[in-house]
Amino acid sequence: MKFSGFMNVYLLDDMSWEYQFADRSLKAATLEELELLVNLYGLKWNILDENLAKESVEIDKNNHTGFLNVYFRNDTWYYRGSDLKATSLQVLKKRVMAKGLEWKETDKDMAYKTWKLDLRRFEK
Repeated sequence: MKFSGFMNVYLLDDMSWEYQFADRSLKAATLEELELLVNLYGLKWNILDENLAKESVEIDKNNHTGFLNVYFRNDTWYYRGSDLKATSLQVLKKRVMAKGLEWKETDKDMAYKTWKLDLRRFEK
């Protein structure tokens, strides 16, 4: 867990975000979704450290893959909420499907770009 620069917001190991308050927490895949949840609950969304907050926004932006529950870290693709991982997005998709988990595009254009960029990593 890493402090994000936003009040009560932390980056978790699975690259999701958590807002902690009292003995509860809200969790979301992106900072944008988390901010929306925080506001819906009538909680405060504040920046405590401008530089860390900018860094967190950049981390978050770079982990929008266009696929539900899929994120990229340290040259590896991960499927959030499971132990599935692979160096290739194609291999990860096969593993996810074999386990009967949902493989869904959340943003068709972003998913297409992510897929093409990943394929380029293996071209010679």
